[in-house]
Amino acid sequence: MGFINRIKKISRANKTAKMDIQDNSITILNMRVGDAVSIEDVDYEVKGLIRLNDEGFRWTEYKIKDSRKTYWLSVEQDDDIEISLYQKVVAITTEAPRVYEYKGVTYYMQEGSDAIVEQVQGNINLTQGEEVDYYSYSDEDGEKLLSIEIWNGEVEMSIGRYIQDYNVEVYPAH
Repeated sequence: MGFINRIKKISRANKTAKMDIQDNSITILNMRVGDAVSIEDVDYEVKGLIRLNDEGFRWTEYKIKDSRKTYWLSVEQDDDIEISLYQKVVAITTEAPRVYEYKGVTYYMQEGSDAIVEQVQGNINLTQGEEVDYYSYSDEDGEKLLSIEIWNGEVEMSIGRYIQDYNVEVYPAH
């Protein structure tokens, strides 16, 4: 039995036994390193997290890994919860243009700003207080996403898509 299956089995047993509510209070908004998350029936382990702050607007980016690849799960709560899943790609730009074409898809900048790292957990090479310039893009239909982040002059680019919250289930590690 794999690691994630063990976590899911323990989590389900805890829910069935109706243990202390605090043990079951882990959600997509407050996952921890070691928790498991199932997204559209694919299981991932939370390997790290970054909490970011842009002048009071806060969100969390979780570094998650399935059996083969690493992804980033971005979670923000405004009026509703917005969840998006990204995979890093090779950055072929040194800036953040207003319109960007990648692999035949035209992306349009939706927002751009800077944020400060408030918290880091797990295997992530960042420290609290670091700053990032970030730029969010979507295609014309708003279905495909592109993210450009500039960390100390180094450009990171990811492509992604939105995830519906009903397609996400969290399994606490403890």
